[in-house]
Amino acid sequence: MIKACGDLTSLQALALSHSDFFNYINVSAMMVKVAKAYRGNNADEAHHLMLQLSAIALKRVDDMEAQQIANILWAVAKVGGVTDASFVSRWMLAAKVKLPECNAQELSNSLWAAATLGIKDEPFISSWLLAALVKLPEFNAQALANSLWAAGTLGIRDEPFISSLMLAAKLKLPEFTAQALANSLLAAAKLGIRDAPFISSLMFAAKLKLSQFNAQDFSNSLWAAATLGIKDEPFIASWLLSAQVKLPEFNAQNLANSLWAAATLSIKNEPFIASWLLSAQMKLPEFNAQNLANSLWAAATLGVRNQPFISSWLLAAQGKLPEFNTQALANSLRAVAALGIKDEPFLSSWMLAAKVKLPEFNSRDLADIRWAADRLGMRVESLVGSSVATKE
Repeated sequence: MIKACGDLTSLQALALSHSDFFNYINVSAMMVKVAKAYRGNNADEAHHLMLQLSAIALKRVDDMEAQQIANILWAVAKVGGVTDASFVSRWMLAAKVKLPECNAQELSNSLWAAATLGIKDEPFISSWLLAALVKLPEFNAQALANSLWAAGTLGIRDEPFISSLMLAAKLKLPEFTAQALANSLLAAAKLGIRDAPFISSLMFAAKLKLSQFNAQDFSNSLWAAATLGIKDEPFIASWLLSAQVKLPEFNAQNLANSLWAAATLSIKNEPFIASWLLSAQMKLPEFNAQNLANSLWAAATLGVRNQPFISSWLLAAQGKLPEFNTQALANSLRAVAALGIKDEPFLSSWMLAAKVKLPEFNSRDLADIRWAADRLGMRVESLVGSSVATKE
């Protein structure tokens, strides 16, 4: 009966008429079906049904085997974690007990779900690491990629596990999808993995699949390379060529991160930068405060003095300056000064925003502000108040 349900409407109808009779296998199968039927346009219905089913699952949890425990955790994460704290707490406890019985796929899915839900449950993670180490040779490429992404997301830096995971993943990198490769680079950057043989193999595999990268993959992979400080010339050259075509598909975050990464790696590729400017200028109203600060810092670092972009940036940034943190404010003023921009409305708005956050500036921020003030021909006191001149 559950197998015959092809959409959320039929699943809702079945739950309405038969939920009182669901056993632990039925409720697990239903929750997986809901997760697979979940779409952006049926989110409210999916969330409501998942809440209903999770209440039933709690009543059946003691009967469940490892497969059902893992599947339900995956389904809840897939739909967006639409359960209360009591469910999550009870489910993580049940999952911890069943981890030794999980197969490779169930282990991978469980850690992926915990990471997706933002659950950093130390007892669960410790038990998961013990179970996963034994079964790593059985992990397929997707399971390895998902586990590495989850480890990066949760900040798991267990040396024995990470070393074993890298060794297992390296052997299967040719089987990784484009997204899996980009996510693995992202995880490596978050975990600070600088194992040269693994990173080189990972970037080589990624280079071969750049034509399959989407906007997020491009952004993640270059950001990771910059964060790790790795300027792999063959990868960078191929990345620039492939990414340039996809720049119109980049969202604000992708665009800001990509230019930040290019600047961090000192990549001054004129065709890419020209295409980036065209795409970014159209999406500047969507940039948040950090995106705006990072993009101007990158433009200044790369020596980009494109007047239409700068004018649009000033207009977009001026209204969001109160949302800038202290580092973003200091970096932005330094970038403005480096580019020789003396825009009075922007500087006036900058002063107002900086005065509010004056006690939060550190000595590095203040040094940047002084440097910028000197370049702009302005007194430090006139920018953020006399206390800046004396604060060390």
